[in-house]
Amino acid sequence: MDEQRVEIDIPKPQFTLLQVTRSGKPEILVLNAALVAFAHPPIFPWHLLVTLEAEELVANGMPSRPESEVLWRIGDEIEALVGSGKTPHGSDNAVFLARSTWDGCRELLFQVHDPEITHASLQQLLDSRDWERAWEYEMQDDPAWSKAAKLFQLLPRKE
Repeated sequence: MDEQRVEIDIPKPQFTLLQVTRSGKPEILVLNAALVAFAHPPIFPWHLLVTLEAEELVANGMPSRPESEVLWRIGDEIEALVGSGKTPHGSDNAVFLARSTWDGCRELLFQVHDPEITHASLQQLLDSRDWERAWEYEMQDDPAWSKAAKLFQLLPRKE
């Protein structure tokens, strides 16, 4: 029997910068607002959170400018790796959801199709060398995108 194949258009990212508060501390959040209207969330049922630990902090647990540059370098490499993952059919395996900086850490958030593809890539990257900053990741089954929905609630409502 032939597999049924469906073409899905993933919306081009639309980044929204938000300055919010989480647990009483300031948070800078860059959110891919294009995913709010994504019609096929079950295709990416896994929520991926990558956390990078900052070392040089200034007021309110935010990274210093040099520290922020270190976090950007590491984060960009992780984002590129996760974003380049492909399913066996050649489709994107993950979509970028958000980047958060708050309370001494940088968080990268994605929605993932096949967690094993992403896990294998991230584990290989994590084990590939000693990193300037500690980082870790976790994936949770979230087919309803409940974690993403909490972030989408932060977006200003259009009148």
